[in-house]
Amino acid sequence: MSASIRLCEYQSCVVDWSHGTKLAVVQAAAGWAGDHALPKPPLRFDGPDGSMLCAEHYVGVIEAGGVRVEIYPKLDKALVSEAIIDDQHARSVMANLLWMLEFSGYGGLVDAGDASVSECPDAISDLLAWLFARRLRHQLALGTPHEYVGLQDDLPLVRGRIQFARQATVHFNRPDMIACAWDEFSSDTALARLLRCATETLLQRVRLSGAAADLRDAVAMFDEVPSVHPLQALHDAGQIQWSRPNVRWRPCHDLALAVLQGLGRALHSGAAESFVYLLDMNALFESHCARWIEARFRTVIQEQVFVGNLLARDRRPLRQYADFVWKLADHTLCVGDAKYKQPNGDEWPKIDDTRQLICYGQLAALRYHVRPGLLMMFYPTTNHEVSEYVQTFDGQQFVLQAVKVVKD
Repeated sequence: MSASIRLCEYQSCVVDWSHGTKLAVVQAAAGWAGDHALPKPPLRFDGPDGSMLCAEHYVGVIEAGGVRVEIYPKLDKALVSEAIIDDQHARSVMANLLWMLEFSGYGGLVDAGDASVSECPDAISDLLAWLFARRLRHQLALGTPHEYVGLQDDLPLVRGRIQFARQATVHFNRPDMIACAWDEFSSDTALARLLRCATETLLQRVRLSGAAADLRDAVAMFDEVPSVHPLQALHDAGQIQWSRPNVRWRPCHDLALAVLQGLGRALHSGAAESFVYLLDMNALFESHCARWIEARFRTVIQEQVFVGNLLARDRRPLRQYADFVWKLADHTLCVGDAKYKQPNGDEWPKIDDTRQLICYGQLAALRYHVRPGLLMMFYPTTNHEVSEYVQTFDGQQFVLQAVKVVKD
């Protein structure tokens, strides 16, 4: 990559890239948004001359047109006000992001205890390589993926079973050639090819020495597996049959798919390659809040719960889903909503967000046939977790709850 730029989520900065470079970045971001069914791309160019690069609430890396754009979350106290990424802030942010991924269990990306390791990535691309390398190393220690693969060939001696239809037609009156079909316990499987392809892709991008060493060791252990094009690996991945012997590879498989699916559409035309890997901070914060509620109230919650319809009609009734619903020990009904937003003085909480949560509470009370209970709006903080209690117009208790997103 000839150029690299760091910025925070929701941050904008001016770049002096060529039209071709900006177009490549836009196409890579738009392609990733289309693959994930997003209403708008995670990155855009704005301003009178289109030189203002604007980030949304997705954090990660976008490589295209010879440049690398690294988007960091504001998981550091200094970044909340300054949003200036240097090496020290990058390490702090990545440590906090690892902790959030571990605590929330988001996507099963980080196992318990991984967030406290000494070698911490300072970039999203290195984080992805580090996560994949750790998972792959653990599974390879138990053996490479093998499975029985069906093979067939024309042989001078019988191997396996005879294909009588082919023998009677193609090899009619050929006793020296026998059409055979057999099963062979092989390491050349669709899963192994996918894992090797993702390993080689990450090895080209990783800057973390420990992860690079693990990835090189993995390539060596896949020496009997042919190296294939990413498009071929993705195509063959649809043929993988999951069963008890290979289900332990599922986390590695999911990460490998994320890696290869992040490669740009330019692979089809043979043009310069692009790469995108992003995390949705809204979804991550929701998952983080869910685990926070379970730890605070010692209860099991429901996530993305249907609480009712706004309109009593069959066509487009405007179905409403609350982020969290749970009950306290005294059976009080609680409804929660996670807002990945920073408080903004007198304009906090937002009117629309407050109205939405009150409506959720009323609908949930009707659905569960109870009195309106407790409403909680969660927002991130890098300071102390404070709770502000207020009363709504209809008698519901409303709590503005700060949830810490940095590691102590």
